[in-house]
Amino acid sequence: MIDSAATTPRPDLLRVPYDDYRALPAIANSDLSRLRDALNGRPPRPTTSSGALGLGTAFHTALLEPDLYEPGLPGINDTLVWWMVEGVQLNPQVSEWLKTGIAEPSCVFTEAVTGTLCKLRADLIVDQPGQPYTIIDFKTTLARDHQHFVAQCSGYDYDRQAAFYADALRADRFVLVGVQKVEPFSLFVYEVPRFMLSEGRAKYLRLLKQLQPDTPVPASVAGAVRDVRDALLGTE
Repeated sequence: MIDSAATTPRPDLLRVPYDDYRALPAIANSDLSRLRDALNGRPPRPTTSSGALGLGTAFHTALLEPDLYEPGLPGINDTLVWWMVEGVQLNPQVSEWLKTGIAEPSCVFTEAVTGTLCKLRADLIVDQPGQPYTIIDFKTTLARDHQHFVAQCSGYDYDRQAAFYADALRADRFVLVGVQKVEPFSLFVYEVPRFMLSEGRAKYLRLLKQLQPDTPVPASVAGAVRDVRDALLGTE
């Protein structure tokens, strides 16, 4: 989806522990979600890994870094997690990506339009000779079917994440894999189309521009936006 013939080299992929990635002084897609919530007047989201967030984190660890999986954590149904993992592995296409891809790579890059230092940590990257450079991202979902999952992508800002990652890594494809967390544990494989990448690009650029201190924001949310800006830019 991105012009891989461009001369600008891709940023290096880093293999670093998650905590070290979190400590990198750069803007992540999750940080943009915090800024979006502040602009929309929403309260900050909890930072604890409970409920859906906890299941999603446990699933990603079991699928992509199984050696790091910790069974028996409070609120996590280990049997459900491994059912979901098995369902993913039974899909021939996705199973091949898991075998040949690089799991949980990170990178730091300067976003070209705003000059903002950013970072990302992809679920899986497939970079094989003769194949399109592909980013795969796994999402746990309650979507009823494939069409329902696709309809949710823009609302959950998966389009923004896809564009943010694909632009940074000059990827040819960004593929979302929705994994049902309830029976029948179906799999929804969706390659993000160009029009959705364009919409996502507009979203992340708007938010990155909001990080500039001279960008005006509505008075009703100015305090919350300023607090997020200060936290993200290290000016607290």
